[in-house]
Amino acid sequence: MLRLDDKRWFDKLGQVAKSIGSRDFHPELVSLFGASIRHDSCWIIRFSRNESPEVLYTNNVKSHVVGAYLGEYSGVDPFSDYWNNHGHAGVIMLAKVKAEYKGIEAYSRVFLPNARISDEMSVFLPTVGNDCYGLFLEREEGVFSRADVERARRVFPALEGCHRAHISNLFANAHKACELEFNRLADKPMLIQDRFGASVYSNDAWNEAVAGDRAINSEVVRLSARGEKTRALDGWIIKFEKMTGDFPLAPHGRMFVLERCNSAPAPGDFDTPSLEELTPRERDILSFMLRGCTTGHIAQALTISKGVVKNYKHRIYRKMNVDSERALVRRFAPFFSRIDI
Repeated sequence: MLRLDDKRWFDKLGQVAKSIGSRDFHPELVSLFGASIRHDSCWIIRFSRNESPEVLYTNNVKSHVVGAYLGEYSGVDPFSDYWNNHGHAGVIMLAKVKAEYKGIEAYSRVFLPNARISDEMSVFLPTVGNDCYGLFLEREEGVFSRADVERARRVFPALEGCHRAHISNLFANAHKACELEFNRLADKPMLIQDRFGASVYSNDAWNEAVAGDRAINSEVVRLSARGEKTRALDGWIIKFEKMTGDFPLAPHGRMFVLERCNSAPAPGDFDTPSLEELTPRERDILSFMLRGCTTGHIAQALTISKGVVKNYKHRIYRKMNVDSERALVRRFAPFFSRIDI
């Protein structure tokens, strides 16, 4: 382990800076993250609200462990639920997500022991379209100490700053499509507008989607006007995000990302009786959830506590016969624009 005042730590920071915009950036970044914290393995996982977690990189992790995670346990990963409900950057510990999400027995009692993981520390770094990179350090024995957590929080601004510079670099060179493709940022249909609504970049996937469905352009205008973050179309979910002033391609601009609905529901899934089972307040909560609002945003809008919101969510899951917010959105999104809730 390196002390944070060790010259070698700053040498590694310099290596991360040199890798900005390259394929090696995030592996270099997770290496810097773990340089001063004792750990046995590391992962990089991409989390998304409407897609399953995706493992992008591992070090010292057996392939069958990755296979088990992707095949059976990614859907009950509490870190994924935490991102979906809170959606902010920071240092996140296993104990925190386990305390917040109780229904994770399969993950904590089966996956973690079989993967020889006794504790996990993660850094969440948002990208675009409500996605994020999770940089994970894993311990096989014992737990991360308070000093480890404090050290992670001390280096977090450097990690986040380099990550933001990397994302900005990719979009500053957006005319080089391959620079975005290998970082999994342009494999989805994407449109970037400046703050006045003029298009400054759209990839081939976006252009093809719009050519096949002219309603997408109307939804872009509607989302911009209303400030909504998510909207459902026939077969698509469209996400809207405002960019910061330091985004070089379009300062204070707008980004739109399209995602395919994962599965088509069977006929009768959305009959009126199923919706009528919800109380008026539960319908309010469902409406916010389908717009992509976090638990905190819902609580603030309805002037209730986060705990009350979570209780309502679990009742909605039970009545709608789903086991997670991701499953609920997947089920309702294709019909959201056509249902009055």
